[in-house]
Amino acid sequence: MKIMKNFVLSSIASAAMLFCGAALAADGTITVNGRVTDRTCTINGGTPNFSVTLPTVSFNTLREAGRTAARTPFTIELTNCTAGSTVATYFEPGPAVDINTSRLINQAPTASAATNVQVQLLGSNGLQIPIKTVGTTGAQDNSQWVAVNASGAASMHYYTEYYATGVTTAGSVVTNIQYTIIYQ
Repeated sequence: MKIMKNFVLSSIASAAMLFCGAALAADGTITVNGRVTDRTCTINGGTPNFSVTLPTVSFNTLREAGRTAARTPFTIELTNCTAGSTVATYFEPGPAVDINTSRLINQAPTASAATNVQVQLLGSNGLQIPIKTVGTTGAQDNSQWVAVNASGAASMHYYTEYYATGVTTAGSVVTNIQYTIIYQ
């Protein structure tokens, strides 16, 4: 009787395993398409790394959360691009980015750092650029697309400014962000 009971249980378990495969059947297929291009642009005359210096401001200017100061323009100049194409700057969500606010964290050494201040990037329209992690809605759209002119050049205009996250104290502000030029 015990042998028969084990045989029946084994048979039921085997049958269940056969039907589990049907429950795990695929519901669809995702096809990924992309393109690797041989066209690239020269960035800032061959100098892609550069600095933007914000003017010195009083900590009183940033005395409460949400205040901004010292909006400073900068431009990424592209040359030797394919005429008629479009380009954009993708700002990478790296270690200096506060993913919750899409602003840049002050990376100055603790002993000399201003507190409760971040730096935000703005597009040419004056709106904050959302710097999001990969997989987040809109992550790949964190910049404006610009047409390349007939000479193969394009200018992408941005701003950066201080942003108070609370009562700011005096000190240094240093941060950085990596970027990638993307093409269409």
